[in-house]
Amino acid sequence: MTLKRSLVLGLAAVLLVAVVPAGLWLDRTLARALEVRAHENLLLAPTRLADRNAARGDALMMHAKEAAGVPGLAAALAAGSEGDAVTLLVDAGVPEGEVPVLVDRDGRPLLGPAPGAPLFEATRAGGMPVGFVAADSALWAVSLAPLVDRGAFQGAAGVAAPMDGATAATLGVLTAADVTLVDNTGRVVATTFADDTAQSLVVAWGDAPREAGVREVVAAGRRWWVVTSPLDDVGAAIFAVDTGRELALLPHLRQGAVAAGALALVLALALGVLMAARLSRPVVALADAADRLAAGDFEAPLPDSPLREVTRVRRAFEDMRAALAARLEELSRANRELAERESKLRVLQAEMIQRDRLTAAGRLVAELAHEIRNPVANVRNCLEVIRRRGASDPEVRRFADMAIDELLRMHELAEQMLDLNRPMDPGASRCDAAEVVERTAALLRAGEPGERWPTHVRVAGPAEVPMAPDVLKQVLLSLVQNAREAMPAGGSVEITLEPRESIAFVDVADEGTGLGDDVLPRVFDPFFTTKGGVQGVGLGLFIAEGLVRRSGGRLTAANRPDTRGARFRIELPSTPGARPRTSAGRPRAAGRGSRPDLAREEDA
Repeated sequence: MTLKRSLVLGLAAVLLVAVVPAGLWLDRTLARALEVRAHENLLLAPTRLADRNAARGDALMMHAKEAAGVPGLAAALAAGSEGDAVTLLVDAGVPEGEVPVLVDRDGRPLLGPAPGAPLFEATRAGGMPVGFVAADSALWAVSLAPLVDRGAFQGAAGVAAPMDGATAATLGVLTAADVTLVDNTGRVVATTFADDTAQSLVVAWGDAPREAGVREVVAAGRRWWVVTSPLDDVGAAIFAVDTGRELALLPHLRQGAVAAGALALVLALALGVLMAARLSRPVVALADAADRLAAGDFEAPLPDSPLREVTRVRRAFEDMRAALAARLEELSRANRELAERESKLRVLQAEMIQRDRLTAAGRLVAELAHEIRNPVANVRNCLEVIRRRGASDPEVRRFADMAIDELLRMHELAEQMLDLNRPMDPGASRCDAAEVVERTAALLRAGEPGERWPTHVRVAGPAEVPMAPDVLKQVLLSLVQNAREAMPAGGSVEITLEPRESIAFVDVADEGTGLGDDVLPRVFDPFFTTKGGVQGVGLGLFIAEGLVRRSGGRLTAANRPDTRGARFRIELPSTPGARPRTSAGRPRAAGRGSRPDLAREEDA
């Protein structure tokens, strides 16, 4: 056998012996690494579920405490008035996404899902437990607080949050896995899968041995890695990851490794043939230089050789080394450019988000301007009445005062939108709510002389509240206008002021159809409206709620329990029976000298 053939065959054998085991080892190492990473991520799912349940449990416990603190609830149960107790808890309301829970002293559920004996007994013992129950074909996270009247346990009140599709979707995002919630019978309660896939997975999960850690099951024709986290003793959360999806990168890595190995083998054999045919001892020097190049040394010396072929190989080696250095420099420069482009992309994304916010703000201002036009038109009509009747008529003066007040109120509407979420100044203006209610009712009767919407006022006494008189009047006018629009065929509007201890309650009730279950949770959302066409843009109640909140109070909505219609309640901190010594509302325009300024503001 010739030296050339021996070197070529030997080089081929060496390459095969080195490349094939290394390729197999690399393939198994990569597959194992991908599997270990997927398992580690999946094993974190129960911990993330526990953290979320702990945070949600704290919120439910706080809401349960608020539910148990509803005035008169424990006394109603103590008196045996279960219906009154249910009404009190329903009227008090619970946060969106939760339902109220009420049980009597014997653990019998009166409202909401049955909490189960363990939770009830823990509550009877004076605790505020949080746990999971299965009721009404669903899983619930429930928290209870005891109801005690005169030292005696009368029952428990709290809240329950459903473990529904939204919960499963949230868990899926947190854990990067598909989530299926099942009860203790194996029935699927909520899932991020399609129904048939989820059912097949639950069946396979139930047939698999109960082992700790990650288990592998076959469902819907695919292999899954699953981890289970129990929900007390009423159900479980199954976290599943598709093995095919997690190992999808492996075939591409294998193809790249095979291609690289084949290319390396071909190049090595070609180089071996060249070496065997043309080189002798000087090849050792070239091999040393090649080894140093592999170590990153691009400056290794290449010795001259008297052999022409060796000299050619040396020159080719020099060219290859220079080309490799140039390619590495180009790659480094490309990486730097890529980093710069990524940074610019993040800046552009931030700019796009800011533009979206500015667009939303512009839309809000445009809608606000649309809402201002109608009150300004009404004021202009009042000014026309003034011009026709003459300044000597007392009635004319009354209309003039009313018109100026309305124009000033509309002038400050935009500023109130900007101030909507700013904290209230401790030195803000105060007013007598009773006086403002009476004046607002007089304004409403003057603006609607007919009897289509009669306005009835009942004031239990004066109450000083931390709100400017014009601001309170604007809120009342918005609520009354909303009540009138709820009664297109007519009906009475009732305004009631009742000071109680340190809170003044101002109710505006109508005789309309009331608020639907889908409308009630969103009635104060911006741009939410039930009016068709262009009758409204959904800002009136949003602005009113913000103005009340800025003054340290709150505005709530509910259906009237005694009759049909809706009731909006303003709750403001107050001093019963006290009248403010000063009124810090906006100044009135006095005399004819201020009217040109008002006209210019209106035109602007």
